[in-house]
Amino acid sequence: MTQEQKIIPFNQDVTLYYKIATQKLRQQAYDKARYYLEKVLELSPDHFEAKQALATCYEKLRNVRKAEALYYDEISEGRNLEDAYYALSQLNMAANDPNKSYLFGLNYAFSSGDADYREELESMFDVSYHEEDTLREESQLFTVQVVFQYLFGEGRLLEARAYILRQDDEIQENRIVRNLLAMCYLYLNENQAAKEMYERLLQEDSSDVYALCHYTLLLHNMNEQYLFEHYLKRLNKIMPMNDDETFKLGIVLSYLKQYEASQQLLVPLHRKGKSQTFQLFNALSVNYYYLGNREQSEYFWHKLSAFDRAYPGLPPWVIDARVTYFDEHIAPLLTSEDQHRRIYGLFLLNQLNGKEVLMTRDVWTLLESLGDYEKLYLSYLIQDLHLTKLDFIHRGMLRLYELTDLRDESALFLRWIAYAEDLLTLDNSRDLVVPYVAAVTFLYYSTTNEPKTHEQICQLFNVSETIFREALDELMSI
Repeated sequence: MTQEQKIIPFNQDVTLYYKIATQKLRQQAYDKARYYLEKVLELSPDHFEAKQALATCYEKLRNVRKAEALYYDEISEGRNLEDAYYALSQLNMAANDPNKSYLFGLNYAFSSGDADYREELESMFDVSYHEEDTLREESQLFTVQVVFQYLFGEGRLLEARAYILRQDDEIQENRIVRNLLAMCYLYLNENQAAKEMYERLLQEDSSDVYALCHYTLLLHNMNEQYLFEHYLKRLNKIMPMNDDETFKLGIVLSYLKQYEASQQLLVPLHRKGKSQTFQLFNALSVNYYYLGNREQSEYFWHKLSAFDRAYPGLPPWVIDARVTYFDEHIAPLLTSEDQHRRIYGLFLLNQLNGKEVLMTRDVWTLLESLGDYEKLYLSYLIQDLHLTKLDFIHRGMLRLYELTDLRDESALFLRWIAYAEDLLTLDNSRDLVVPYVAAVTFLYYSTTNEPKTHEQICQLFNVSETIFREALDELMSI
């Protein structure tokens, strides 16, 4: 007889996970319940009861922000609004935040018609009666700002914009909300829409700190240098009136490379535990790096990993290294009079795989000065354009680049481009590229002090000697 199996098969089933989580909740084993509820939501992201239970776990585990975030997601999608407002009101009541508890509670009362709960709130927080429409608008505005800032702070710009555009016209027309929407357009590079909104905002109030910050940033992005310098001087004279204005000014100054001024604003905010967002940690990491404190820069960059729904991009030290590499190695190739060197320069630029380098104004100006053939290759790289000739050349360079020992052999890449163009003048099919790259590499090393054998080249490129010899013979016959 075989030994009795003592392992119970555990299927990844939503119902089973939820049942276990419910049991753990009853036992007040909140961390274990959290684990199973997160599993439920991985398999069934819209399971609202699981979200409610998970919020309870986070609250009991003293992570109110994560509990709130679950309900903010519901509100941003327009789902389970009454339940989400009520839960947020109760959650903040327990967290001793009367302002948030009252305003989220009002949203619940207005949307559900629960007059008893509203009366309970006004009695509990000793709130005097306001005009009904004004009170409704204030509670709606509060929620829009909180949910927007949550989405924006997570780097979820498209969701933040969509959330605002779903609001009533009166809410969208509010000055505060227009500022938020304009900021979305700015960070989504929809410059003309952002510019029109900011110019209207500043025409209405020239002292609006938020509009001033973002309009200056927009002018910088649009290369309107004269106006940018004018508004930058205004920014450096601003004295923020509250934490929100301090945060906004600090973030913008960091982007504009005013690192020391930015630190003076943002470091005290961080120490007070204010605005612990994706933008704050990103700005602090960048500031510390360019002010010479790599250790602190890495510390704040590591904190960005907590924002698992936002891509932080490349850390400042990687960007800096790539900019240096571009200046020292790629720019001289792109400005060369030799077309092969320019093609090779574009290839290396593409391998950097960082839009932080590609998107700079100076780089694009340089690319615009290139000839038609190079621009065609650039289109092939960026737009996935199907070009047989350039595809053959590119695939060959890519194979060389994949081999670490050959990556820095610039002369080999240039030799490949020249041979590839000669091969392409023949009518033969060019689907296979590796044997020809191998043959070119053999010929290249045969002119150096370290020639390689046929066997070494075939092993390096993983090709048979027969195919290699056929490719070599074809090259030698050109």
